[in-house]
Amino acid sequence: MTKTIFKGFLAAGLLAAAPLAAMEVTGTGHGTSDNQPMPLTEDIVAVQVASTYERFDSDDPDNPLVGLSGPCWGSMLMNAGAVSGSGLCRYSDEDGGEAVLSWTAEAVENGRTQGSWEVVGGTGSWEGVTGGGSFDAGTDDAGAYTNNVIGELTMP
Repeated sequence: MTKTIFKGFLAAGLLAAAPLAAMEVTGTGHGTSDNQPMPLTEDIVAVQVASTYERFDSDDPDNPLVGLSGPCWGSMLMNAGAVSGSGLCRYSDEDGGEAVLSWTAEAVENGRTQGSWEVVGGTGSWEGVTGGGSFDAGTDDAGAYTNNVIGELTMP
């Protein structure tokens, strides 16, 4: 009896310790941006960043980014061509789960900001999710604000 219980605990421990599978995620966030550039000199521009996403789309219906919505905020500095800055996003999914993601600006090209993002934490379906990736955010050719994201998430 004791051996059977021990084997059961051992099996449960091994199952719990099994590595989680990471999944590739790509998608496009659609929303609005109200960034406020504040030039100090010709070379130094501080930017108050504010955007709100109505939804994220993806070709993969199982992508956890699909259906996310919510605000992002932060600040950026453009200093003699170098770009720096960071901020946060607080997204909600259609099932009531919420996630906080951090972002870091690394470049601006053709009016679009490129950088990296990472999951900080979450609730509901986002509890225990880890991962991150890259983003490319700005106004597209049609005048709509989009954020193209690529990355990898590990779901619990």
